[in-house]
Amino acid sequence: MSLHHFDIVSSNQFVARFMGNAGEPFVYTQQLIQIYPLSFAPAYIKAPTTLFRAQYNFFLLFRAGGGEQQVDNDQFELQANDILFIREGHLNAIKSIHPATDGYFIYIDSVLLAQLFGKPLLNRFTFNPKHSVSAQDMGWLCQCCELIIRQNRLADAGQLNVLLLKAVILKLAETWPLALFKPGRSAEITMLFKELLYDHFMRTREVKFYADALSVSENYINRCVNQITNKPPKQHINEMVIYHSKVLLQDFSRDIAQVAFELNFSDPSYFGRLFRQLTALTPSEYRNRLRQDLSE
Repeated sequence: MSLHHFDIVSSNQFVARFMGNAGEPFVYTQQLIQIYPLSFAPAYIKAPTTLFRAQYNFFLLFRAGGGEQQVDNDQFELQANDILFIREGHLNAIKSIHPATDGYFIYIDSVLLAQLFGKPLLNRFTFNPKHSVSAQDMGWLCQCCELIIRQNRLADAGQLNVLLLKAVILKLAETWPLALFKPGRSAEITMLFKELLYDHFMRTREVKFYADALSVSENYINRCVNQITNKPPKQHINEMVIYHSKVLLQDFSRDIAQVAFELNFSDPSYFGRLFRQLTALTPSEYRNRLRQDLSE
């Protein structure tokens, strides 16, 4: 099985899959920067959505309301004045949407990422995706969104909108947290390792692969990742695989051996031992709990 077992969904495919025929509230464009009001979300988005891999980058700015969003392994409770950034390639799902939700969805084409962020800032947003701002700052950010929406109606809006969005990102960068990661070389190596892991965990689970890709030794990548996350790279790799397996196990048409083979385990019993080591349950026990939850 390839990494792309999770459906890769473009922004247009998201509309078709999760919003039905909800094209009426606004006009979709093909610009590199697109902004839409979140006020349409409670009525038109069919939550909860399935887990998918986003083929686009986006911010969610909540002026009111909120909800719950999954990003990779993390669940985020969102409320007024919260901001969430999701980068292309990361798994996400909308779990719930508050009926009073208002704010903006900002789509950013990947070709603009380097121009808008710069690498250190992009890593900070990627690995600390949620942040909260003051109501005053949220008002300022929403005014910028309104300006970009107006500019998008003009034929020559491109460069000005890039500058306006860069102002939004710089405003956010003033307070976007550095929590979880300390500045310095260890943090950089850890961030790069985690980015590689999203792309390659199905193909290889050897720490040496990631060390070679980053042109460092295995000892060095182990030291860096341990220092920043209190877990070695091998544990991150195993946790990613087992998290992925939990999603596959939700498909009851597959038996557990099939799931193990799809995850590239040559020995299903080893998959079972690793699953139990990380979850305190066997794959069968995990499935039984899923069935019980569904029957309640």
